[in-house]
Amino acid sequence: MKNVILKYYPLLPLLLLCVFYGYKSLEFPIHDFSNYYFGGKFLAEGHFTSDIYFPYEFNKAISDLGHHNIFASYAPNTPFLAFFFSPLSFIYVEAAKLFFNCISISLFVFSIYRLFSHYKINLKYALLIPVLFLVPIKNNLLFGQVYFLLFFLLTEGWFSYEKKRWKSMAFFWSLAVLLKVFPVLLIVLFVFKKQWKALLYLAGSCILLFGISLLFTGTDIWIFYLKEVLPKASNGEIATAFVPNYQSVFMFLKELLVFDATDNQYSSFNYPVLFSALMLAFKIGILGIGYFISKKTSNALFAFSYWILAMILLSPYGSTYTIILLIFPFLALLKSEISNVKKIILFIVLFLISNLSLSFFIEKAFPFSYPRLFLLLLLFALFLFEFQQKINWKIVVACSLLPMILVLIFKKNNVVKSTILLKDGPILVYDYEIENKQLTGYFWDGQDKVVLWNTPIQNVESLSLKNNQVFYRNQQLTFDKSHKLKPMLIDNKTVLYLSDYGRGIGFYTLRKMELK
Repeated sequence: MKNVILKYYPLLPLLLLCVFYGYKSLEFPIHDFSNYYFGGKFLAEGHFTSDIYFPYEFNKAISDLGHHNIFASYAPNTPFLAFFFSPLSFIYVEAAKLFFNCISISLFVFSIYRLFSHYKINLKYALLIPVLFLVPIKNNLLFGQVYFLLFFLLTEGWFSYEKKRWKSMAFFWSLAVLLKVFPVLLIVLFVFKKQWKALLYLAGSCILLFGISLLFTGTDIWIFYLKEVLPKASNGEIATAFVPNYQSVFMFLKELLVFDATDNQYSSFNYPVLFSALMLAFKIGILGIGYFISKKTSNALFAFSYWILAMILLSPYGSTYTIILLIFPFLALLKSEISNVKKIILFIVLFLISNLSLSFFIEKAFPFSYPRLFLLLLLFALFLFEFQQKINWKIVVACSLLPMILVLIFKKNNVVKSTILLKDGPILVYDYEIENKQLTGYFWDGQDKVVLWNTPIQNVESLSLKNNQVFYRNQQLTFDKSHKLKPMLIDNKTVLYLSDYGRGIGFYTLRKMELK
């Protein structure tokens, strides 16, 4: 027993920290776990339709079950995730969250031990993990997130990849892809290394798991997800249009270059096409660097860690949960031959990325509201510094600039004539009406009727809605691809309607446009 304790004691602080926050999660709100649990519950009960992806309908259904004071949003999760969590829906939600956290802790700590053992890293360095990754560990458990499980799947898949065990690799990584989508970027690794057999196994496993889920979810919900939900999520449209909390390159450039009279009125620029061009150049640049890293470095762990960093940087929305995946770069740095001084600097950067409180910065003027993003980019640059000679920067720059120039030349601005009615409005306006000549709205924040417009309204006319477009006397007024509800003409001049344009699916707000 003594020998076992002496061997594994460096993992004890990590285990105790996880157990502590697993216990604290019992008195914490259900939070993000509600998305998984109730998605699975509605699937198990046969009520899993596209309404799940509309937050008002989803939350109303949860409230009808007797669970109040919960605000859940199933998007951008896949239908497969509901299938995966459906067995847990047969026990109470609190017990399900506790059970899932216990499994997650076990798999996470097991993966940490396996990584240290596999790469022959002194286990004493595991004592740094509870310090460097305190907030990601805490939030994953308090919120009931899936990233401990994802960490385990990526780890086991990577071990299988290194040993060329393609079947087990395909199982672990396909499960990761169908749960959270963004690990699909690992396909690029196979392409760059011309590992076609591995690619076929992964594609086949994804198709198999997808097919199994179809037996329970049906095809309609998957079609809706692929056509409506995934494109919005890929465009950073999860909740509202501008969310500094995401701390992503996408959101930073959007806030810098896309002006909005209501949501981003302090931007000095309005160049949406330049925003699209820069994002394309950034994505190609990341892939280009990854090509040379994958082909020319003999350090397999470093190459894998690069793609983990790439996943985080390319995602339009970030979170503290995802930062737990930076343990892979942390281990790559431990294993590297760089000086201890450089390692300490990188560990300090990692600590700040994980634990720096955004609440102090988020209200600061742009760009000071993006500290985590700047630190992530700094980590990325320092991470690449030792391998810069292996990268053909001229090719990377050329491959990035050419598509960027083509976008600048040929892409046209999307002209949207409507504007958001409510400045600093709620996250969701699910209904509105004209009552006593006043415009009254209904918010999903516990408020009752809220008067939105004090100017007396004399005339109201309902307008028609065809294929999610507003029509007035057979004239089409809107042309964007958003979901719309309840269009009205006010006093023969102002058109009002609910829309999720530029926002997460179903996150409606009131938009207005003037008739000419």
